[in-house]
Amino acid sequence: MSLARVPETMPWAGVLPDSLGNVWSTASELIFLFRVKNIPAERQARFDEVAVMIDGFGREHLDAELTGYVIELWARLCRKKDAACLRGKPEVWAATVAHVIARMNFLFDRAQPVHLTFDTLCDHFHVKKTTIGNKASQVERQLRLRQHAEPGLCRNDLLEQFTMIQFSNGIVLPFGTAKKLGYIPPDERLEDLR
Repeated sequence: MSLARVPETMPWAGVLPDSLGNVWSTASELIFLFRVKNIPAERQARFDEVAVMIDGFGREHLDAELTGYVIELWARLCRKKDAACLRGKPEVWAATVAHVIARMNFLFDRAQPVHLTFDTLCDHFHVKKTTIGNKASQVERQLRLRQHAEPGLCRNDLLEQFTMIQFSNGIVLPFGTAKKLGYIPPDERLEDLR
């Protein structure tokens, strides 16, 4: 699939800022950003193919921010040294990365503003639950993802709840709690501490 066939109206376009803080306004610009971010040329066609599937799922079931996280996770997989992203069905890969992001962002919890079921995910891509569950666990191990605290893949409120800060006196608190208690300035961002 060539870059020209990627739809211009993907909802995650304009969501993901690059390292300089630029926000990309069209899908082509965002796909180009991932091309620049060291996705090998032989994997670019597979990246584009799965990204379009993810976009279709995101339009129907996710918001723009979460769709961007799913695309970012897929880009991370495509940049890995082993070419596992080229093996297997694209539908399985799309469902797998969506499942990992759903687990990391509590999307299977009905109390969340955006939520979905595992059945919804698997039915959309026409894949089996066991395949996706096993492959998602494999991806989490391979990329060494931290549950609910992975920058670039989790919502900011989850990052603040699950990122622990250790102070010089030995106290360990979640970032959000330390901010509320006044140990950290209210305008401090999590990115500034990394």
